[in-house]
Amino acid sequence: MRDIGQISRYLEFLRYSLDTTKPVPDLKGMDWKGLYDFGMKQSIVGVLYQGLQTVKDPSVRPDKYTIIEWFATVRQLHEDNKQLNRDSLKVTYSLYQEAKIKACVLKGQGNALMYPDPFLRTPGDIDLWTNQDTMPLLRFVKNKFPDANIEYHHVDYPIFMKSHVEIHLTPSFMGNLFYEYRLRKYFRTHRAEQFKNLVDVPEETGKICVPTDSFNRIFQLSHVMHHFFFEGVGFRQVIDYYYLLRKGFTDEERREDVATLKHVNMYKFAAGLMWVLHEVLGLDEQYLLMPPNKKVGQLLLDEILKAGNFGFHDDRYNFKGKSLFKQYLLEVYRNLHYAWLFPSETIWGRPISRFWHAAYKWWIRKTLVKG
Repeated sequence: MRDIGQISRYLEFLRYSLDTTKPVPDLKGMDWKGLYDFGMKQSIVGVLYQGLQTVKDPSVRPDKYTIIEWFATVRQLHEDNKQLNRDSLKVTYSLYQEAKIKACVLKGQGNALMYPDPFLRTPGDIDLWTNQDTMPLLRFVKNKFPDANIEYHHVDYPIFMKSHVEIHLTPSFMGNLFYEYRLRKYFRTHRAEQFKNLVDVPEETGKICVPTDSFNRIFQLSHVMHHFFFEGVGFRQVIDYYYLLRKGFTDEERREDVATLKHVNMYKFAAGLMWVLHEVLGLDEQYLLMPPNKKVGQLLLDEILKAGNFGFHDDRYNFKGKSLFKQYLLEVYRNLHYAWLFPSETIWGRPISRFWHAAYKWWIRKTLVKG
């Protein structure tokens, strides 16, 4: 069972780590090793390190072994981010040089730029979105890497030994096909803008394209929502969104975002996320897109604490070793727990869309063989 008291203290310290201008919380009796393990589970050790660096009182600091372990992890985060920064530059440049393909780096190293220290974000894969249509892009990838794996919304691009690269056919998707159609239309409408938004890569000579803030406020929320229903979501993705909203937006941009979120049926989930961002992480009300929804927010927080980063620590559902059909049934069973709040995703969405995903992938592979 979770120690609710310690979890509350971990969340309080996380809130402080995100804004160290606030008063330092009471640290007497803090389980620092437990906090470190919590950070590892949620992939936010670097974020918590921001707060740890300000703790000077030796009577409440962690023991030297925990500090050494924490410091070693942070050093590795720095090296991993440097590697991914270099590889993001290399892969985007090579795509343009080889085939005049423009690529935008989704999430990942682009999100790291929003952090006070971009080397403290726990990195993942390199996710790209290009200016190419689906079949020409897949033919290019398959000609270069015949064994590249094709999924519903991305294809692997195994150009590096260490860094895993995925090229997205669409930035994200939903369980409900009707609302996914609307979301894809939004992505297509704003596609060209994303390949003009160039930013400098830290400690490297070069620039990459990353999504605009306005695009990210829709796309990244859809990414969080997708993973909530698909496998689980942790604080790393929520903190990415925290830093994104902290960049600010105008009242007109807020109205446009709210209209879009209602149009693609993400408003309720977004309102729940606003509750987590405000009540748990301390995001000021001026940065919220809409009034928080406490009921959805508490459900989201409970799932974040149980599942951890991408659901890797969720012992309630074990998909490993099961057939695709059993995985499908387990996913449907898992999502039915949320049907009372999200029927369009859990009842009329994912149980049906999984068959469409399989059919679409079959059609793609058949078309590529013919082509």
